Amino acid sequence: MTNTIAMQHNPELLDQFSDSTLGLFLDDDCPQVFNAGVIHKLIPGATLSNKGIRPLHIVLDGRVAGARDWFGPGNHFETSGQTLSAVDLPARIWTIDLGAPAWTAPGNRSLRRAMTKALIAADSAEANATPPAILPEPETLCDIDHPDIQRQATRLRRATQASTAEAVLRFVHSFPYRFGAWQERASDTLSRGVGMCTTKTNLQVALMRAAGLEAGFAEIPMETSVLGKLMPSGWLALQRPTVKHYFAAVKLNGVWHGADSSYDVASYRIFLEMFPWMAHRETPTLTEGSPYIPALEIQHADLFDITVVDSIANEMGKRSRFLPRHFEALNTRVDRARGVHRHWGRVAQIIETEREEARR
Repeated sequence: MTNTIAMQHNPELLDQFSDSTLGLFLDDDCPQVFNAGVIHKLIPGATLSNKGIRPLHIVLDGRVAGARDWFGPGNHFETSGQTLSAVDLPARIWTIDLGAPAWTAPGNRSLRRAMTKALIAADSAEANATPPAILPEPETLCDIDHPDIQRQATRLRRATQASTAEAVLRFVHSFPYRFGAWQERASDTLSRGVGMCTTKTNLQVALMRAAGLEAGFAEIPMETSVLGKLMPSGWLALQRPTVKHYFAAVKLNGVWHGADSSYDVASYRIFLEMFPWMAHRETPTLTEGSPYIPALEIQHADLFDITVVDSIANEMGKRSRFLPRHFEALNTRVDRARGVHRHWGRVAQIIETEREEARR
C-alpha cells in the first residue's frame, strides 16, 4: 500500500530532506525544491512507483530494496531498472518528476539549475569516497613500514614518549571524522586526510609504533543514541542499540593510556549538544597519568580500565554492507558542520560550466 501524504510546511519532513545528500548540496534552495515534490508512504512490502517522465526519488526514512540493490535514508536515485519495495519498516519517499511540465516550466529555471549542480556535486563526492575495487589484505592495514608513515612519525617525534604520543594524537585528531569503509591501510588514511574511529585509530597506532612507542587498540561499546548525533535521524532506526567504538592506547611508564583521536572539533561540538559539561575536553591532551578518552568519561568510567589488543585486523577486514552512497548520506551532518559541501558545490559549478561550453 502506498499513500501520498501532506508535506507543505512539515518541518520534520523538510529536516529529513535537508539531511539527504541532495539536500546538503541544495543548501539554501532546499525548501523550494522540497515543496516542488510529493511524498509517498510505503508500508513494508509495498512497491515504489516509477510513474512519470523522469522520476527522481529520495528516501527520507526506512529503506527500499530490489533484487540487486538497496537505498537508505538520504539516498537519491532515478529509475534503476529494478522493482524496489519498502523493507523492514515503513518508508517515506520524496519524489519529483524532472520531466513534468510543472518542473520544466520557465519559472523553475533557477531551481532546475540548483538541482543539476546538486546532482553533479553528489556524484563527485561519492566518486571521491569510493574505495578501490581491490581492497588490501587485513594483515597489511597497519603498515608502519610505509615511507609516508615513517616520514610523518619522524615529524611528530618529540623529546619524551608522552609528548610524542600527544603530538600523534593531535595530528590524527585534526582529521575530519567521516563514516566510511574501514578496510584501508594506515597510509591510505594518511593520504585521504579523513577517517572514522576505526581507520583513524589504525593510523594513530601505526604512527606511534613507527615513532618507537608501544601502542595498541582498545574497544568499548557506545550507545547508538550517542553516535547517532553525528548522523541524520533517519538512520537511527536502522542501527543496532550499541556499536563498537575503537581508540588507540599507548604504554607510558608501564601503564596503558587511552588516546582517542576519533572525533575532530566539528564532530565533538555536535556531541556537546548532549554533553555540554564535556566542553573542557574539546582539545585533546595526553600526559602521563591522564588519558584522553571522552567516550569513557561521559560514562563516568575508570579511564584505566581498558583492554588493549595488538591488532583489530579481523574487524577491519570485514566487508561493509554499506556502499559509498550510504556513507555519503550518513555524513551530511558532519559535512555541513565543516562546510565540506561548498567544495563539491564549486566542483559542480566547474563541471556544469564545462558542459555548457561543450554544448555551444
